[in-house]
Amino acid sequence: MAWAEISEEPHMKHAPLSAAAICSGSSQLRYIYAACFTLELLARLLAFGLGLFLSDDGLWSVLDVIIVCSSWWDIGLDIAERVMQDAEVGEVGALPGISSLKAFRVLRITKIVKTLRLVRIFRFVMALRTLVTSIFHTLKSLFWALLLLVIIVYVFGVIFVQAVDEYIMDSNPPSQTILLARSRFFSSLPETMLSLYMSILGGVSWEEMVVPLGSMSPVWLLLFLFYISFAYLAVLNVITGVFCQSAIESAQSDHAAIVQAILANKHAHLEKIRELFGKLNDDDGIITYNAFEDKIHSPDVREYFESLGLDVWDAWTFFKLLDEDAGGAVETEEFLMGCLRLRGPARAMELAKIIQDQSWLIKNLDLLGTYVESEMSGIRKDLKDLARLTGVGNVSPKSTSPKADFKF
Repeated sequence: MAWAEISEEPHMKHAPLSAAAICSGSSQLRYIYAACFTLELLARLLAFGLGLFLSDDGLWSVLDVIIVCSSWWDIGLDIAERVMQDAEVGEVGALPGISSLKAFRVLRITKIVKTLRLVRIFRFVMALRTLVTSIFHTLKSLFWALLLLVIIVYVFGVIFVQAVDEYIMDSNPPSQTILLARSRFFSSLPETMLSLYMSILGGVSWEEMVVPLGSMSPVWLLLFLFYISFAYLAVLNVITGVFCQSAIESAQSDHAAIVQAILANKHAHLEKIRELFGKLNDDDGIITYNAFEDKIHSPDVREYFESLGLDVWDAWTFFKLLDEDAGGAVETEEFLMGCLRLRGPARAMELAKIIQDQSWLIKNLDLLGTYVESEMSGIRKDLKDLARLTGVGNVSPKSTSPKADFKF
C-alpha cells in the first residue's frame, strides 16, 4: 500500500487525471489494500468484540483502527481532490462555491499517519520489535546521559574559553595560530562547548584543538588530554554500559518475547529428547531398564543428557523417576515429560509442591493417629464388656492385649 502511495504522487503532480481514472493503476491497488485491512479488522471485531481492545494486544488493535480510518480518510480526500481538479480544468460541471484545491491539499497532510502502517511490522517480527522496544526504553537514560555530557562540557568549556581569551589579551601580538583556533573553536562559550562535544564524538579531530592549546601552555595541553581521556574512557563507557543494561532489562520485560523464547527453548529440548529416545529404544517405541542401563554409559548418550542439563549418576533411580506408572518400561510420552521435568535445578514451584505434599501428609497422619487411637479405645471397651459377660473375672484389658495402650 505504501508503494501505491509513492508511485501515485508523480502522476498527481504532472498530469491532471479525470474522475474515471480513480479506479485505475495504483489507486485501485490502494483501495484493495484498504478493503483488506478493513475486512480483517471487522472480522476480529466480530470474533472478539470489545475484548479486542482490552486484551494484552489492545494497543495494537487501536493502532489498526487508526490505520484503517486514516486510509479511508485519505481515499476520500483523494477522490474529492481529483473531482475538483476535473471541475477546475473543464468549464462545464464546475462545483459552485469551491474555487481552489488548497483546503484539500492542506488536509492531505494526514498522509503522515500512513507511516504508522510500518509499525504493524513490529507486531509480527519479534527481533525488530525487541530492537525498537529497547531503543524506546533507553530514552530516559539518553536524557540523563546528555545532561551529564552537557554539564561536563560546560565546565571544561568555561575553563578553555577563559584561558584562550586571557592568553590573547596578555600576548602582544598573539600568534596567528591562536587567533585562528579562537575564531574556529573558542570564539564563545557555546562555540567552545560545541567544539568540545564534537571532539569526543568524532565531529572534529581533537588534535586540531590540542595543538594551539599546547602552544599556549603545557598546563592547558594536559588539561585537554585529561578531558579527552575522562570523556572517552570513563563517561562514554559508563553511558554505554547503562544503555546496554536498559536494553537488556527492556528485552527481559517484554512478555511476548519471553513467551516466544520459552517456547523456542522448549521446542529445542523436545527435539533433543526425541533424538535421545531414538538412541535408547530398540525400535519398538519403549525403553526397558536393561536397554537403558546398557546404553547409559555410552559417551554419545551421556553427552545428550549433559546438553539437556540432566545429571544421570544412578541409572536405576533415574529410570524409576521416568517410569511413573511402574510398568517396567518407559514410553515416548513418559520419556519426554520426564526429561523436561527433571532437567535443570529444582524450581520454586517444585519446592512449593513438595512442601504442600509434606503438609498434606503430616495432616493426614495426625488424623490417622486420632482415628487409630479412638478405635483402640473402642476395642478396649469391647474387650472389657466381653470379659464381664463371659464371666472371665477381673481380666484386665491390658493382659488381654499387650498393645491395648498403644498410642499412634
